[in-house]
Amino acid sequence: MSRPTTTDPTSPSPVVVVTEGRAPASVEQRVFWLSWLSYFSYYFTRSNFSVAKKPMQLELGLSKDDLKYIDLASLSAYCVGQFVHGAIGDALGPRRLVVLGMLASAVCSVLFGLNSILSVFILLWAVNGFVQATGWPGNGKLMASWFDTRTRGERMGVWSTCYQAGGVAAKLLATALLVYGWRMSFLGPALWVVVVAGAFWLVIRDRPSELGYRDPEIKAGLSKEELARLRREAWPVVLKNIRVWCLGITYFFMKLMRYAFIYWLPFYLAEAYKYDAAKAGYVSIAFDAGGIPLVIFAGFMADRLLGRRRIATAAFWCFALCGALALYRVIGDDGLGWNILGLSLVGGTLFAADSLVSGSASQDIGGAHASALACGVVNGVGSIGGIVQAFTTVWISDTYGWDALFQVFMALAFLSALPLLPFLRVRPQVVETT
Repeated sequence: MSRPTTTDPTSPSPVVVVTEGRAPASVEQRVFWLSWLSYFSYYFTRSNFSVAKKPMQLELGLSKDDLKYIDLASLSAYCVGQFVHGAIGDALGPRRLVVLGMLASAVCSVLFGLNSILSVFILLWAVNGFVQATGWPGNGKLMASWFDTRTRGERMGVWSTCYQAGGVAAKLLATALLVYGWRMSFLGPALWVVVVAGAFWLVIRDRPSELGYRDPEIKAGLSKEELARLRREAWPVVLKNIRVWCLGITYFFMKLMRYAFIYWLPFYLAEAYKYDAAKAGYVSIAFDAGGIPLVIFAGFMADRLLGRRRIATAAFWCFALCGALALYRVIGDDGLGWNILGLSLVGGTLFAADSLVSGSASQDIGGAHASALACGVVNGVGSIGGIVQAFTTVWISDTYGWDALFQVFMALAFLSALPLLPFLRVRPQVVETT
């Protein structure tokens, strides 16, 4: 018997939470952590380029503009890939989408490490950017298919530590491999990605019903044709939802800043503080590491303290980021320890807002049938910011200096909160059936 409750009027389909026939906790945990490991591993064939930039510049005579064009090719293809894979991810299924993307990225990384020609670097990293874009909509769809909306903020808060931890581990490995030459920073990580892709294929299934359990947000007994129809009906609802596009605008600013740090932080530390390549690589890890505790807390804050108001929580962390950037400008020059602390706070506040906007808040809109599309659209619009930073980071730092770049980031952090303000009271509602 069903207990009547209300549903989120902007969701493409009701959120149905079932309490009978749910997958055992051990199965859910296996899916959760292997999904976490998957997106964690994407960074092994993504962040390695930022660590290798300075050695590549010295050995191959590449300019900052040359490095910028490699970044730009990857970011542009990644942006296009978000829309493409977000659209096909709901239909293809996360298992196939993620495994194909990981294997293709590993191949690109190996070929990149064996190359010395600029045009080939650009081509390979463009292809890599496109296939890297399978990771977020694919895993976002998987998480939305396995777990209901009641604790989505908390679950995605823990899950979203994968891309901070992945950034840390990827930079550690790539930096450690520099002693064997920058090429090993591309060859070694690719092997790890292949192994994880194999484990993902063997263990993961797209939704609980494929293992004989009830799906948490879909009525039991629906045929493939009915599911396809519901998916087709959900897509236009998502695309017409103003909240998706406002989240995308916020994520534009988030990604502009985040990718500037991901792609240029080791280079900045080497240039501004005269750190050698290894020291710059290790210190830059503070930015990613700072995100791990604050992302977890942000998910807890959204669900437990603010009643699943995930957008309101994201707006808070956008404003906090503005303050963290201002603090870093003050303490960054006061020694290595203060620099690390400042970078940790910047990374923590940025990732806290980032994880909510691109994760649980997007999944809430996509619902059971269009979560990959919602995640892909928000991430795709945000990825335009990543493309823009490829131009602005180099231009501002060369023309006005690195401090001016941080001032611009403070303004962007403030602006990123504004599109969220009309939705501070929004939270997903749940229909429970027993």
